[in-house]
Amino acid sequence: MKPSVITLTPAPALDRTYLVDALHLGEVHRARESHVELAGKGVNVSSGLVLAGIPSLAVVPLTREEAASADDEIIYAHTISHPLRVNITVLDDDGNTTKINEKAPPLTTADWTGLVETTLSLAREHQSPWILLAGTIPSSAEGAALDLQALFESAHSQGILVGLDTSGSPLLELARSGLPDVIKPNAPELAECVGRPLLTLGDVVEAAHEVQQWGVTHVLVSLGPDGMVGVSSTGVVHASTGPVTVRNTIGAGDASVAGFLSHVVDHPEEFAHAVARGVAWGALKVQEVSSQLQSLEGLPDVTLTDSPEHGRRLLEPGVI
Repeated sequence: MKPSVITLTPAPALDRTYLVDALHLGEVHRARESHVELAGKGVNVSSGLVLAGIPSLAVVPLTREEAASADDEIIYAHTISHPLRVNITVLDDDGNTTKINEKAPPLTTADWTGLVETTLSLAREHQSPWILLAGTIPSSAEGAALDLQALFESAHSQGILVGLDTSGSPLLELARSGLPDVIKPNAPELAECVGRPLLTLGDVVEAAHEVQQWGVTHVLVSLGPDGMVGVSSTGVVHASTGPVTVRNTIGAGDASVAGFLSHVVDHPEEFAHAVARGVAWGALKVQEVSSQLQSLEGLPDVTLTDSPEHGRRLLEPGVI
């Protein structure tokens, strides 16, 4: 089957997750359980899509040795010289997630160009309707910023839609360009984009409208326990679930993106339902230990409204 979504993760990692009874700074801990997986936002999204029976390929930079040992059929390696970084997650019994990420190694201009060309080539070959650029955007080994807009412009010229899930200056640059067809910031990331704090659902809706007016087709704002706000030309929706037991928050946003794309690839006109599915997948993911969604059984019920409670204060506000 032809992949519906090609993801590009320019800074993948080996995710090591340790489960401990409690985490105490400065003390020695013994993990009662541990997991290792090749991950990164795009890889996680592709994994979630495939779990749902939707074909996807994840383009990642790997060394020749890493590419040879990668046995996951969703991985499409572009060969580079530096090894994978290693990210550490520690989960304790109180439901806390502690994360330590290695700095993403820089990419040469040639490596970045190769990753973009590989992604575009796969999308053309398989007639994939969507590309997703996801995760940390590395710095350039030559010192100049990587050319991010070329991926979007080239894809659009070929009728391919492109989503973006990143943060910091790359998110701001691309959002202001109006090129992405969907972005998924959280409240602090959206606050950084518009340059003001977001304390209520109304603040989020107003900020998402502002970004959507820059030209971004769909703006999804993940709000943790407050669910997700979605803004597009078709209107505004707020989706949320009831309380869930949180085991690992890492990868929840990736699961939400995968859920959204899993619906929109076949039903592009059903924006609200795609947002609802994204929220359901994200809420299910936080109940799992892994960084990647492992099962779609037991999806929670979702409350969906096109009339968000504007005065409702966020449990995790966007403060800059």
